[in-house]
Amino acid sequence: LPINYGAVLMDKQKDFRLPFDIMQAWQAGALRKKPQPEPFVKIRSNVFVERKRRTETSPMVCHCKRPPPGAGRVGCGEDCYNRVMFYECISAFCPCGDQCSNQRFQMKHNEDHLQVIWTQERGFGIQTMKPIKKGSLVIEYRGEVISQSECHRRMETIYKNNKNFYFLEYEKGEVVDACQKGTNARFVNHSCSPNSQIEKWYLNGEMMIGIFASQDIPTGAEISYDYNFSSFSGAQKQKCRCGAPNCRGYIGERISKNKEPAHVPSTQSSGRAAKKADGRKRKAGRRKVTKGMAERKSSGKESGTFH
Repeated sequence: LPINYGAVLMDKQKDFRLPFDIMQAWQAGALRKKPQPEPFVKIRSNVFVERKRRTETSPMVCHCKRPPPGAGRVGCGEDCYNRVMFYECISAFCPCGDQCSNQRFQMKHNEDHLQVIWTQERGFGIQTMKPIKKGSLVIEYRGEVISQSECHRRMETIYKNNKNFYFLEYEKGEVVDACQKGTNARFVNHSCSPNSQIEKWYLNGEMMIGIFASQDIPTGAEISYDYNFSSFSGAQKQKCRCGAPNCRGYIGERISKNKEPAHVPSTQSSGRAAKKADGRKRKAGRRKVTKGMAERKSSGKESGTFH
């Protein structure tokens, strides 16, 4: 105790107060423990559990011409035959070589600017710390590629007590399971007014699934896309909490009473246009939800839901 002041400190009584800096930090929420996502293994490519990875023996080769030196442009633009068909060029076979711009999945993709955040109403989400241009690959969606039967088996066994599920439709009869292995793409939330979209491309015999910016995304914005749920087995609709002005109220497919038939290209249309219309179908990345999943999803938060 201080000399000549110890008795005063011992005898004087006053209410305890936190130091100003600690009180300020507490009021700002800096001292509260932030929710942490469930641990999972990050992978650099999809893991094929029940079959071997396919390899294309005769890769698709476009007919683009390599830009001349000093032209100030890249090859394989919007009119690239492979790009129209949602096939990525392979540098070893592409006429444009290292000038090819249709190799977004093959390029080393830096995701340091994407951070996992906590949202009160929608669980975890993904926020960008730098602007993203329209058409850019934001993040690749990876996981374990399994059959639908294996998906149901896991739901009834190892995921029986889970609250969050990360399933995305791969190809017919197959599902990407990102519950145990995957990327931070699994945290991207749904929005009825999204700034991104799911696109499915083919590369060397297998499908690559990515989240692409559908508009210019500013710094600090949360990444979102329309889940476009594909429900089956009597599953109930999940309430939407995106907060968009045009929110549909529920996460699900758009239903229109006066639905017009899809446009079918005429026989006089060019072959490329017809193939382009067919290729666009690969953009439909749907999240699947079964009845069992819906019953267990009691928290109502969108992050980490079923794809």
